[in-house]
Amino acid sequence: MATCLIMCAGTFREMPVTKKTDDLVIAADNGLTYLAREGIVPDLVIGDYDSLGEEGRSAFQTFREKNPDGIITLPVEKDDTDSMACCRVGLSRGYRDFVLLSALGGRLDHTIANIQTLVFLKDHGADGKILDPDLSIRVLRQETFSFTAPCDATFSLFSLDEKIEGVTIEGMQYGVRDATITNGFPIGVSNHLKAGDRASVTVGRGTALAMLTLAKL
Repeated sequence: MATCLIMCAGTFREMPVTKKTDDLVIAADNGLTYLAREGIVPDLVIGDYDSLGEEGRSAFQTFREKNPDGIITLPVEKDDTDSMACCRVGLSRGYRDFVLLSALGGRLDHTIANIQTLVFLKDHGADGKILDPDLSIRVLRQETFSFTAPCDATFSLFSLDEKIEGVTIEGMQYGVRDATITNGFPIGVSNHLKAGDRASVTVGRGTALAMLTLAKL
C-alpha cells in the first residue's frame, strides 16, 4: 500500500526513512530541514514557514528553485496545524496510509494536536501512525491490531472516548477479555512484552490510543 509520509517539525530523532515509488513525502514546515539532513527531497512542502531557521530557509530556497510547484503556502492565522494540512492534502490525493515522523517533543500542545490528527485520519477512512525511534502511536477503533515485538517493549492502551468496550489483549504479561476501559483511569498503561512475543489487541467499541514503547538497546 502506498504511504503518505509526513515529516513534522517536532523534535527530530534520526531513524531510517525510506520512500517507495508510489509514496508521497510531505515536509510540514520545518520538517523540510530534517529531510534535508537525511538527503531526502520531498514531493511537497506545506506550511506557513514560521518555524524555519537559517538551515530551513536555505533548504526551502533550494527546493523552491527546483520544485516551485511543490510548495503550498498556508496563512499564519488558520484553523489547521501544518501537520493537519498535510494530511488533508494526502487524503485528497487518495492516500489512506499515513506515517508522521518528528511529530513528538517540542511544544506539548503540538504533540497533542498531532495525536488528535490520528483520530482525524481514522474519521476520514484512513490509518495513521506516529513513529519515533523507540515509540509508535496509533488509533484503534472497532478493530484488531496484531504485531510481533521486535525487542522487549511496553504497550499502553488509553480510551479516547468516555469508554472503550470489548477490549481483548492477548500475548502480553497482562491479558484481558471483553473488558471496558474508561478515560478516567489509566489501567491500560505499561503492559509488557518480550522480544518475539506475538500479541493482539481488539477494541470492540470506541476509539483507543495504542502506544508501543521499545526498550532502548
